Amino acid sequence: MELNILILIIIVLFYILFLLIARILLNKFSTLNEIFIRNNRRLSRILSIVNHSYEINLESIKALKDLKQNLILSSEEDAERKKKIYQIEKQEIRKLQSKNVVRRKEAAANLGIIGDSDARAGLEQALLKEKDYSVKVYLVNALTEIRQKDSLPFLIQDLLDSTKWYRTKLISNILEFGYQFNDFFIEMKDTRRLEWIELMIHYAGIVYTDETKKYLFDFVDRFDSIQEEVRLFLQNNKQLLRKYKIEYVEDDMKILLEKACRLLSDTYSSDFGKEPYTSHINRTIRLNAYWAISKNPSVENLQFLLSHISDDLFENQIITMLSKMLESNPRLIYIVEDAFEAENEKAVRSRIANVLSNQIEYYVLQLLTKKYSRAKAILGQIIQNNQVNELIGFINLNKNLDLENSLAELVKENVDPDSETGNELRIYLKKTFLSKCGFIPIEPEQSVKIEKKDPNLIKAVAVTIFISFLLIPIIFLIRHRNELGSVSWINLLTDYVIEFNKGLIYYSLVYSLFNLLLIFFSIQNVKTQARLWNYKNYSMLFRKKMIPSISIIAPAFNESKSIVSSVKSLLNLKYPDYELIVVNDGSKDETLNNLIEAFQLVRTNYRFKTSLVTAPIRGIYRNDSLPNLIVIDKSNSGKADSLNAGINVSRNEYFCCIDSDSLLESDSLLKLASLTLDESRETPALGGNILPINSCKVNNGQIYEIHAPKNVIARFQAVEYIRAFMIGRLGWQQINSMMIISGAFGLFRKDRIIGIGGYLTSKGQYQKDTVGEDMELVVRIGRMLREMKQKFVILYAYNANCWTEVPEDLKSLKNQRYRWQRGLVDILYFHRKILFNKTYGQIGFIAMPYYLIFEMVGPQFEIQGYFLVIVSILLGILNAEFALLLFISVILLGMINSIISLLIIEREESYFSIRDLIRLIWIALIENFGPRQWISLWRVLGQIKMIFRSGGWGSIQRKGI
Repeated sequence: MELNILILIIIVLFYILFLLIARILLNKFSTLNEIFIRNNRRLSRILSIVNHSYEINLESIKALKDLKQNLILSSEEDAERKKKIYQIEKQEIRKLQSKNVVRRKEAAANLGIIGDSDARAGLEQALLKEKDYSVKVYLVNALTEIRQKDSLPFLIQDLLDSTKWYRTKLISNILEFGYQFNDFFIEMKDTRRLEWIELMIHYAGIVYTDETKKYLFDFVDRFDSIQEEVRLFLQNNKQLLRKYKIEYVEDDMKILLEKACRLLSDTYSSDFGKEPYTSHINRTIRLNAYWAISKNPSVENLQFLLSHISDDLFENQIITMLSKMLESNPRLIYIVEDAFEAENEKAVRSRIANVLSNQIEYYVLQLLTKKYSRAKAILGQIIQNNQVNELIGFINLNKNLDLENSLAELVKENVDPDSETGNELRIYLKKTFLSKCGFIPIEPEQSVKIEKKDPNLIKAVAVTIFISFLLIPIIFLIRHRNELGSVSWINLLTDYVIEFNKGLIYYSLVYSLFNLLLIFFSIQNVKTQARLWNYKNYSMLFRKKMIPSISIIAPAFNESKSIVSSVKSLLNLKYPDYELIVVNDGSKDETLNNLIEAFQLVRTNYRFKTSLVTAPIRGIYRNDSLPNLIVIDKSNSGKADSLNAGINVSRNEYFCCIDSDSLLESDSLLKLASLTLDESRETPALGGNILPINSCKVNNGQIYEIHAPKNVIARFQAVEYIRAFMIGRLGWQQINSMMIISGAFGLFRKDRIIGIGGYLTSKGQYQKDTVGEDMELVVRIGRMLREMKQKFVILYAYNANCWTEVPEDLKSLKNQRYRWQRGLVDILYFHRKILFNKTYGQIGFIAMPYYLIFEMVGPQFEIQGYFLVIVSILLGILNAEFALLLFISVILLGMINSIISLLIIEREESYFSIRDLIRLIWIALIENFGPRQWISLWRVLGQIKMIFRSGGWGSIQRKGI
């Protein structure tokens, strides 16, 4: 290529770079200037609309939308206003027929705001014709916003033959009509369509009339016959039978029976908690009848449940019921005490003691009264049952010596010091008390995560490194074998350097051009997400079952500096249904104590289902005034094991994994989960942005002032993170090839993760640990779903931000990159079956080869190239043409990628000040002159270290939030 052409290309690229930087700065200046103006414009538009004097357009429709979220407007509209919106309305109705999915969703949202009869009619007709369920959700939401009874027949009809995902959301919207549905309920009470039965039961759960009560009781009383009628109806309809499998219908009917029984138990407990339901042959009906009885804590009901405590089928449930009855009416405790003393069977006696285990403090105090003997017997059995969490808490705080002596004697009589209970007491009880018991204290063991060498993996890594470094020289020598004896080694070296430099140029060009392609996809993705987010109002997002319930799981190891701020932040999120589970992974510092003190937590006997094998859980802490906070204390075993423990305890549909030293913006979870509304395909995993919190100002777990990091090392990482998320994640999602969701902020469907065995640990089904648990989990779930031929998409939200502390010293950064690279290599080897395998679609032919070539092998090739560039300079063979090509492919295109990522992140939101943005732009320009090459070297060394060394993974120094 001629030198003049290269110079012209460089000039053009610099011009593009200048335009991009100018665009970023101009956007920033205009954004700052428009913040006040925009708010005032919005106010003036709203006032004008209310006064019917503003010229209606799409902007004013959006302004009206904002108003309708905060004010209730009069439904009376004069002719003048109707005339003004008529043209816009016609245009939006036409857009409902657009081939573009996003345009159809926008039109639905706008017509829902306009809300007159023509808009409603257009939405109803579109609903009948629409095939995309994600568009249907917007249409249904718009009709719900209008809320006219005439729309109900369309919504009810649309339930038929729909998917479960859509049916759940449609039913939620129909229920918003309230009593307007009652006439339809009466007409449909004898239906045998499964979808309508589901609607009827849910309606009966929110509207309490004689008709709904009778419907629920009839459904339970005639469940077997109704289920048979539904089955026969499907068998006689071949078209429906192709959509439903009989066994799926039976599963759905069981779920509906559970729902109906739960409603009867909660709402009509006095009628449901008696014969024939309490002795019904159906287990679900009988269990819920027991629950109905427990809702009325009378002497007779308590005695009834006590008489059934020996039933092995409902052991845990009845214990829970009885415990709740005592909480509601503590005066009934004497009945349980009498039953305990009268019971001779050891197993039943143990169960009755479990009922009383929540009253430990009450019985401890009775050790100083005349009821000493009874209290001692009950406490002894509770201790033998290993229900000692609350006892440990009481003993450690107690200062009464008489009580302490009595308790020490009690513990000595009932506990073997080498038993499981004994070990727990020896770990957690204060040493002065243990000495009175004659027990030797145990210091909690701290496991050190050691890299277990897999010989096959090490061999594969060694071969890869060998090929990466020696393949090209060997090929060169084979190609030039005839010249080996006749050409000097200097000439051969010169030829080799020239040829390798050409290869480096081609490699860099391919890498940069592929990233430019990802940039194109990213920009399209951001545009789409931004448009759709603007049309999701809070009434839509906070409607029941519209977005999934979430359990946030935050593993913590030695996070005492930041843990309280993080938890406060996570307890103040804008989200309709979530719980927070903090997992203390055997911290050596004050992490657990800080949590207990800050949130007044108490150790409790919390029951949960163990779906995944984990390290022992040492205690679960709660505070009744903070019902959505759970703290798990467990033996140290790593982040993956902690996440599995959190999954076991969690109760919701999805779980969100987040680093405990990170802070979420208040609406980040809402923005992330709202993406599920835009996809009718399954969404097993979703991810959001990770941004450095270094130098940001935080108060009570909330970021109130965002700054780019002052530390130069952290600032380089800020640009690196922005580029990775704004270009990489968004681009990969657009082509449905996402393979990484950051462990600092990811959302996963719980049942799918349990189905694949949870996070990889040595205790799990694969008996394998990995340091790249975030990427590995995404790859494994994608692999499983593709093998199942299940349609799915993994999503990424451009505007859902999680702020976390990044390393500020070179040693910590190096340890982090060693860890990342070794995790990548381990994952690529573990899932090598996917590579170039057509079964796995884009992941097999695009994503996995990309990570193999550019992320695993690429750094080794880059380091050789940089070294040979230096050699070529020393040999004087780096001519201007090569130099310019290297500058274009390695430096200039890298700058453009970084600058575009800054443009994308500042496109819809204003994060950084002008000063901070200029600093980040400067870093984006200079990072290719050294830092990028240094990171590549660390990645190579990380792989080499896998072969020759084993040990811990290295630590990262943190200052704390």
